[in-house]
Amino acid sequence: MKILLIFTLCLISDGGASKQVTGYSGGGVLIKCKYDTEYRQNTKYFCKVSGLKCPYLIKVEAKNEWVNSGRFSLFDDTKSAEVWVMIRELTVQDFGSYKCGIDVLWGTVHTSMYTQVELKVKKGARVPRHVTAYAGTRSNIKCRYENQYKNKPKSFYKIETDQWRFNQIRTKLNSEWSHDGRFSIHDNRSAGFFSVFIRELITEDTGSYACAVTVSDEAEIYTVVKLNVTEGLSYEKSITETVYVGKDLTVNCNYPESHRDDNKFLCKRIATAACSYTLTVKENGRNVQKGPFSLYDDREKHIVTVSLRKVTEQDSGEYWCGAEVNWKSDHGYKVYFKQINLEVTGFPFVVMVIVLVISLLLLGLISFIGVTLYKRHRRQGQETTEQSNIEVENEEEVFYESANTNVYQLDPIYENLTF
Repeated sequence: MKILLIFTLCLISDGGASKQVTGYSGGGVLIKCKYDTEYRQNTKYFCKVSGLKCPYLIKVEAKNEWVNSGRFSLFDDTKSAEVWVMIRELTVQDFGSYKCGIDVLWGTVHTSMYTQVELKVKKGARVPRHVTAYAGTRSNIKCRYENQYKNKPKSFYKIETDQWRFNQIRTKLNSEWSHDGRFSIHDNRSAGFFSVFIRELITEDTGSYACAVTVSDEAEIYTVVKLNVTEGLSYEKSITETVYVGKDLTVNCNYPESHRDDNKFLCKRIATAACSYTLTVKENGRNVQKGPFSLYDDREKHIVTVSLRKVTEQDSGEYWCGAEVNWKSDHGYKVYFKQINLEVTGFPFVVMVIVLVISLLLLGLISFIGVTLYKRHRRQGQETTEQSNIEVENEEEVFYESANTNVYQLDPIYENLTF
């Protein structure tokens, strides 16, 4: 962990009482020196005392821009009348007395105004943290702090080319998430760390960042994080799955070989930054199940398989496959390598259309058959009635003809009678 301390000092003409500054080997300090506004245009410097001499470590005439000289940087902020001096990668040899000063010309006499700084360097492993993430995905960086600072404000910002950048994202006192564009920050006071969440990573995000705790008005402690954003993921980083209620879903999440031995997880995004854990698998070849979800890590193929049985509409949402990198340590962070957009729908629309069409066809067929049968039955009835009428008429005609025949047969009898 790399720690940087900020100290606010005041420049005086005779050196005055020296100021005590403590840094850590491998880390760095950031010293702020105030001066009177009448000296805005004067040259500023920072030197280390050696006997009666104080050779310059850095001396600048430039205003409102960072100037670098090896491990030293200086920024003259004329608006606030402050000089910022940063010493990086401290070593025990940096122990000693320094002067933060201004060149002053009084008539023809060159003199200076300065504040003397006594720098102490403690031995410690304050090396920068390294975080690797992937373009198009997201990352969650953990910034650990000591319990005595849990109620202090926290912040996170990028150091541009080893220089401080002042547009910070800060935590809120009520422990809520604070957002600024693609960056979010949240202070987990009970756990003793704050989280920095970066979305939609791009390669330009690569660089050094500061996890900062404001200790007082005069000092801040920083943990330096070196973020490397690569295009290392050659496979699909985001997919969209549409599943019908009651069906099953299986998704494979590929991950880089560098995360082979890391714990894998599946989480569901519930807010802008918060991603609530659903499952975590910690061993190779083991299937972990919780409710309808299961997670299986095949470390030989670098694939973690997500399975969901009998989905419901409540399962819809944005999920992420990811890995924990030493999350329980002070240097832990999380990488997210695949986004799963899950949409669960009710009865399939296509099936509904097909069923509706078939129902209409069946209804039409039934109606057609009904009408046809009715017409046929009616026709048959009419034909039966007509046949009956014909038979009756035929019978009447036969009877009539038979009667006429009988009458005509009597004639010969009468013809033979002689009176």
